[in-house]
Amino acid sequence: MRLLKILFLALVAIALVVLAVANRASATLNLLPVDIDLGFPTSFTMPLFVWLFAALFLGVIVGLVLEALRESYHRKNERAYKREAAKLDREVKRLARKAGEEDDDILGIKHA
Repeated sequence: MRLLKILFLALVAIALVVLAVANRASATLNLLPVDIDLGFPTSFTMPLFVWLFAALFLGVIVGLVLEALRESYHRKNERAYKREAAKLDREVKRLARKAGEEDDDILGIKHA
């Protein structure tokens, strides 16, 4: 299994390098239309593979955040269930101790 993981990661790395080499041309990202001038740069020029990797990275981050938000409901419920289970376990132990301490009522009537 570990060998498969290493092989898969090596193939992904090779694919990313090939993608980077094939997309070395410069690409410009305009944050606003070219006509609008705010006094600071609103366009950035970098190789296309940098934009592709940035988009991939941003997509992974957004996916992780959305997944964490989705799981938070389930984690909250799990914590509540664990608290309830611990409470019930303590109750069972308390009742078991109490049952061992009490005299049997039937035996009490017989000896009276």
